[in-house]
Amino acid sequence: MMDQIIHWVREDPAGLGRPQLSGTLATEPMAVPMMLLNLVEQLGEEDEEMTDKYAELGDWCAHRILQHVQRDGQVVLENVSEDGKELPGCLGRHQNPGHTLEAGWFLLQYALRKGDPKLQRHIIDKFLLLPFHSGWDPEHGGLFYFQDADDLCPTQLEWNMKLWWPHTEAMIAFLMGYRDSGDPALLNLFYQVAEYTFHQFRDPEYGEWFGYLNQEGKVALTIKGGPFKGCFHVPRCLAMCEQILGALLQRLGPAPLGSLPAVPTREGSK
Repeated sequence: MMDQIIHWVREDPAGLGRPQLSGTLATEPMAVPMMLLNLVEQLGEEDEEMTDKYAELGDWCAHRILQHVQRDGQVVLENVSEDGKELPGCLGRHQNPGHTLEAGWFLLQYALRKGDPKLQRHIIDKFLLLPFHSGWDPEHGGLFYFQDADDLCPTQLEWNMKLWWPHTEAMIAFLMGYRDSGDPALLNLFYQVAEYTFHQFRDPEYGEWFGYLNQEGKVALTIKGGPFKGCFHVPRCLAMCEQILGALLQRLGPAPLGSLPAVPTREGSK
């Protein structure tokens, strides 16, 4: 099955049943190489033979993801051309802060395995800090769902909503970035995102998380599951954050009282 997936991604996507219309620009969404990179990392997590087998594929995926850093490092674009260039129009200007943050922690895992501190710093700068500072709503808090690289109005109707999954990915990314770099600024950002996330998305009465908030952070849809919000992002986030925090506590030992940054208040998260 893995060989078939690689064939679809790197050689011929026709088998996926999505024929390209005549005249359509050939594009590379960031989702394709980033998801394949995550699959490679998962396969090799406890299997050295698999790690060696797919090492070249992991390098290829990382290279393709890094091509989405455009405009002299000032933006990360969701779609680029097959040769890594910016595309014209709203498709080319399209940004997804949550997706970039998710790709960021996929790349951090890759950089850690490669033992490449220079790449790690680049990832933290471009795939963690850049999308967060451009995507965080300074008035109401939370991450915008979509953005336009030229600050034009995005074409997606839900662009200014706050969805659950970008915030789960941001929590993982900043905590992992802190673990790997020791930069306390990343830990503070983890606290900022976590405070907003648990205050706004969690249902204190019946449990679970709401998935869709309006720009002001009020629940827009009361459903907690559906075609898009399944049992994936929330449990993965909670499990990974618990694992990383546990490892940090073991590594650092008992912390002096007051040495950790305070959890931001609701007002501070805005």
